[in-house]
Amino acid sequence: MMKKLLFILFLLLSNFCNSQGFVDLFSINYGKSAATASENNSQTTTITNFDTNLTLPIQLNEKYAIITGGDFSYNTLQLFPDSDYNNLYLTRLKAGMNIIHSENWSGTYILLPKLSSDYINLSMDDFYMGGVAVLKYKKSKNFSYKFGLYASDEAFGLFISPIIGLYYLSPNARFEMNLYLPNDGDLNYRLADKTKVGMDFVGRGKSFKLTTEGAGSTYVENNSMEFSSYLQNNSLCKNVLLRLKAGFSTNSFEVYPIGQKIDFATSLIKFGDNRTQLNTSLSSSPFVKIEAIYRLDITSR
Repeated sequence: MMKKLLFILFLLLSNFCNSQGFVDLFSINYGKSAATASENNSQTTTITNFDTNLTLPIQLNEKYAIITGGDFSYNTLQLFPDSDYNNLYLTRLKAGMNIIHSENWSGTYILLPKLSSDYINLSMDDFYMGGVAVLKYKKSKNFSYKFGLYASDEAFGLFISPIIGLYYLSPNARFEMNLYLPNDGDLNYRLADKTKVGMDFVGRGKSFKLTTEGAGSTYVENNSMEFSSYLQNNSLCKNVLLRLKAGFSTNSFEVYPIGQKIDFATSLIKFGDNRTQLNTSLSSSPFVKIEAIYRLDITSR
């Protein structure tokens, strides 16, 4: 029965997948930082994060596939020295299409509505709309490019980021590079049939509305970058990748009054930023993380 279900899923995903020959249907990770100091302050905090991601494509025909799914993330830390820990949540839905434009070109277009706040007294003020559009050019079986744009309404204003992607798999299938710049990248090398070592980086650009005494008076802007090395193994199950990661993270969790916004921001530049930061900036810190990914390998089927 399981083999039949996987074969049906393979048929549904065959046109949706790009030249890398796999699709990650589900992932979950949990990480914790070392003691993280506030700049110009001796107080420290520990940053805990939990992320999960689900993607479910539904094939309509040879050209079109509906993309559904969702993300959930949870962060907890002290935003102010000696304060209680704040819980920051994000729930995001995926609703879009993947379209095969030609033999070499395909496109992915997804709306990304989300609820992002401390989830105290939830309202439409916690709701934000975003979206992403990516074109992919498949140059060969082991080499492809991606070009796109991500945009999102945030508590601080409009955020826009260009996307440049590159995928490469060496002829002997040992070295793999998967870049989704400027916020994601992965380089890995296969040591054995079921073991890999790798390096990756993950950018975090989010905002969360905070509730103080029953009213939404402030928000958090989170712009952090994680750099890590990892050991990956899939001995327990061929499709389940288990990773142990250790790395270093920049920690930007800046608090601003709810009424103060910027004109718009990109990944590198903020325009019209005259806000007053209410908390002290955090220093960078090391972290450890465990991660599990359910990956369907198309090339082996």
